[in-house]
Amino acid sequence: MKLKVRLIIFACAAFMLFVSFKILEPEIRRRQGTGDNSQIYEGGVPLGAVIKNQVEEFKVDWKHSLGGQSPWTIAAKWIENRHIHPEKTPELGAILRELATRPIIAADVGFKGTQLKLSLTLKGGQTVAFKPEWYARNDIINGTPYAGRDRHNAEIAAFHLGRLLHFRRTPLAVGRRVNLQTEIMPVATPELLATFFTKGDNNCFYGKCMFCKGPDDGVCAKGQILEGTIILWLPSEWTLKTVRHPWSRTYSTKRIAKWETDSDYCSKVLMVKTYSSGSLLLDLIDTAIFDYLIGNADRHHYEHFSHSKENMVLILDNAKSFGDPDMDERSILAPLYQCCRFRFSTWQRLLALQDGVLSGVMKEILAQDPIAPILTEEHLKAMDRRLLNILLEMEKCVAENGMTGIVMDHSYH
Repeated sequence: MKLKVRLIIFACAAFMLFVSFKILEPEIRRRQGTGDNSQIYEGGVPLGAVIKNQVEEFKVDWKHSLGGQSPWTIAAKWIENRHIHPEKTPELGAILRELATRPIIAADVGFKGTQLKLSLTLKGGQTVAFKPEWYARNDIINGTPYAGRDRHNAEIAAFHLGRLLHFRRTPLAVGRRVNLQTEIMPVATPELLATFFTKGDNNCFYGKCMFCKGPDDGVCAKGQILEGTIILWLPSEWTLKTVRHPWSRTYSTKRIAKWETDSDYCSKVLMVKTYSSGSLLLDLIDTAIFDYLIGNADRHHYEHFSHSKENMVLILDNAKSFGDPDMDERSILAPLYQCCRFRFSTWQRLLALQDGVLSGVMKEILAQDPIAPILTEEHLKAMDRRLLNILLEMEKCVAENGMTGIVMDHSYH
């Protein structure tokens, strides 16, 4: 009897998925977004109204008062096994404001990684990372899909995109302009201070990292003012474990990765217990979708909380994104099209953001940041185009494999 009940429940769930797909299928095939807010959206609602409603949902209140509470204590309490911050909270705007304005009481080199960054301590004892500006917003990064230095503005865009997709696995990030001479150098460690130099009328430094060898690798302010992005450090009690990504690139022109030539690669990944059950594989597929939207082909490792019972793939280090708005690197989506499985909730969210909704909402939300504009129109439009490509990949998976790859897994967002 129990088996019969299970079969009935399974059949009902499969039928609901099939009906949902047939209802939503035309949405995938609709026109690519033109950015025209006069379009009529689903249900006769003007596109502009759809964008406005979502902007109201996701905009942050920069004037919100914390009533004397520590912003760092509030942010630390937000973190749980499956998210870094709540879905919606009025305190978010206040904490971003504090990150952008709190006095800097200490500055040190950012040791970890290949790219130049600073480790700053803000008043109240909060440690943050500062990624400096290397490129103008409209600079095009040519070469491999992972070429170039970090794009600081990409971290800001990635944080808000994570909110829009309901992933909530990307650290808080906000733009800030700092005066190197008055805010950084007086509180810098001797090791950091030793890397400062001048070039013309500009203050510069090269810090310490894998690619930080000397003045030739340094970043320069415009005079004394350097723009960058502040990224909120996770509390020390949430220790991270770094894992090699199953779909990692070789970063070599002479050697390609197995997944690049083996169409059955996902079945081999599923032979590993880590990915055959639980949420990690679905998290990696969500992350691949996220990375494709922002053009990030540099996800060679991933991190999750080391002591969590429900491991969550964190979406960290997103600065190798938004390099070329005309490049859509399909290989980023390999976990999706090779495994042909995805969360139903992710699919629903993507459908709700098509037809220019994604770019429209992102543009308005990013306009709130202190160093706005964050993205050019070309990069915003590129996200709309890539979103449609993702939906087409999902539709192809369903057409070839049926509904078996769609996972009803709302709890893991």
